[in-house]
Amino acid sequence: SKLSKLSKLSKLSKLSNLTCNASNKNVSNSSNSSNSFVLRSSKRWSSSSFSSSTNPVNHPVHQNLTSRLIYNHPIKLSAAVATIITAYTAYNELLEALGGTTQGLRRSLSFYSLAIPTYLRYKYLQHYEPNNQPLWDALDTEASALGLSKILELRGFYVKTGQMCATNIGAAFPKRWADTMSVLQDGVPPKPLETVRGIVSRSGLRGLSVEPGVLGSASIGQVHRGEWKGRPCVVKVQYPEVREQFENDVKTLILFCKLAQPVHVPGLEEIERQFQTEFDYRKEADNMDVIRYNLLGFEEKVKVPRPMAATENVLVMEELEGVKLGDALKEDWERNYAGKPGFSRGLGFSPSSSFAGPRPGKVYKTGASGLGYYDDLSEGGTVLPRPPAEIRGPDEDTMDKYIKAKDAQRRASNLISSLQNLPRRLLRLPLLPHVPPSSLPLNHARIVDTLMDVTAKTIFVDGVFNGDPHPGNILMLKDGRLGLIDFGQVKRLSRRSVVLLSRMVVALASDDYEAAADVIHEAGYVTERMDRGLAAKYARVMIDSNDRVYTGGKHVQLFLEELQDADPVVELPREFVMVSRVSLMLRGMASAVGQPRSVAQAWLPYARAVLAEEALVAEAEEAARKAARVEAAKKGHFANHPSQSRAIANSPNAMKKKWKFQDWRHNVELIKERDALKGPSCGR
Repeated sequence: SKLSKLSKLSKLSKLSNLTCNASNKNVSNSSNSSNSFVLRSSKRWSSSSFSSSTNPVNHPVHQNLTSRLIYNHPIKLSAAVATIITAYTAYNELLEALGGTTQGLRRSLSFYSLAIPTYLRYKYLQHYEPNNQPLWDALDTEASALGLSKILELRGFYVKTGQMCATNIGAAFPKRWADTMSVLQDGVPPKPLETVRGIVSRSGLRGLSVEPGVLGSASIGQVHRGEWKGRPCVVKVQYPEVREQFENDVKTLILFCKLAQPVHVPGLEEIERQFQTEFDYRKEADNMDVIRYNLLGFEEKVKVPRPMAATENVLVMEELEGVKLGDALKEDWERNYAGKPGFSRGLGFSPSSSFAGPRPGKVYKTGASGLGYYDDLSEGGTVLPRPPAEIRGPDEDTMDKYIKAKDAQRRASNLISSLQNLPRRLLRLPLLPHVPPSSLPLNHARIVDTLMDVTAKTIFVDGVFNGDPHPGNILMLKDGRLGLIDFGQVKRLSRRSVVLLSRMVVALASDDYEAAADVIHEAGYVTERMDRGLAAKYARVMIDSNDRVYTGGKHVQLFLEELQDADPVVELPREFVMVSRVSLMLRGMASAVGQPRSVAQAWLPYARAVLAEEALVAEAEEAARKAARVEAAKKGHFANHPSQSRAIANSPNAMKKKWKFQDWRHNVELIKERDALKGPSCGR
């Protein structure tokens, strides 16, 4: 719409110029004399001085000039005014499209100066040199370095984009890009301590002090240790200019994707809406409190920090001692699992596009088992049944056996060291060190399953989940639990959306592609052709798995582009966008440690429980309606009208029966424990 307005304004400007040229032909002589008069008049004005009591408008020279312009050249004057108005309006329209401020316009132009040439270079290689791997590697190396430099220059939402690239959600980026952007996980240059303390002092939180060391810096702020009313804490501070930068940057990316990558526009628009809650730390504190309460049943596996105080720009919470999960998994794999027989990583920690599975151009045909897939979309969107199971690492039991063997080896080594240290103590020689229990390997399969379970519980049972669970927002704590932090992008689902998502998961897990197409269209997935086969493929990739078996051997980005070309997306189901983002993040993290999962299979028990609950509720409502009809018939009344049926179903007695079937999700002991922890100031 902005571009169409600009084109109309440019046409208006051209029309004004044509009108001006036509008027020049009719009044050329008077125009020349007028121009010379204006020149002479301007010189006289610049050389003369007026007293403060003299009004220049009443000066005879000004009156003569005004009368000449108005009465002798009305067309020329109107053309000039129209040109000025057109230019001013076009400038405002451009500002509104690219951020709303002059600074935002400069940031947008700086981004486009790198993004557009880089995109064209990649498109050129895609069309003319698709198999020239040295050229691709060279372009990845050069473009990723330039991209990192531009991100550090602009910061804002571009840092968040670089962090997404570093975690390589869904293997969407080349490995060189992921490796280059990995410095953004904790390497964003922090702001000076004086700036942070100034923000804290203006927040109004008395008794809050900030220590010099920086625990981490990210796209919207940085984190310090501190002290709140004599208690140790962690202080999260938001940069004051970040809201305006984010709004401008997301609009810039949306405009770029509309021209270059339309398939990503709906997701960016949902992220833009969701980011509005990330700029208010008071809402984040509420989200943290809600999810912390909802996960009381998982306290042995995960921990959520307790918020202590919050303003719009400052958040105070308890500290969780640990390291980033991504760093812990990477170090643990390289130390304990790399090269060991029976342990394989399909993707490496920064997943590349070369995941073990069918390669491009190689077709896995349908056999006697009925399994297979297509390597392109030439089949009209037909979807074949589930392919063989993905190559994955060892399960929990296998990893437990390996960890027990390593622990026995550690104990034997420590015993030998203790025996050797006996004479060393007598001779006063340096003692041999013991191997600590912390050196034992991590059970990657259990970590992945825990994250899948926790996420499923927050989505299907609570309807409140974190939409940004990348490895940088998960800690490996010293006690072996997982610490969940950063709840700025919490999404709330309606009951209808939870039921639709449950139906989708059950359909994908059972390979019922007709049902999957029905559900995704019912949820709001609209395309130009409404192709059911392509809709089912899109649901599979966005919710369940992006394995190359499903994408026909293609990279997921190219596969989505082909879907967009075959049946352009008009609208995506907004409620499912953040769920899809969470699914992609979990899949990328799981594949990075050789533990790829089918998300539909992992979430299937929770989805079935939701549908079973809905069936029980429907059964209770129908029973209440029948009982009400019988009672009304005995009294000589009739309750067959729909409005009367709804009134009866919503009566107090019927609602009690309905609530009875919903109480299975709630644990009374956990609620009592929550109330005891929070005290009377819960406020909910």
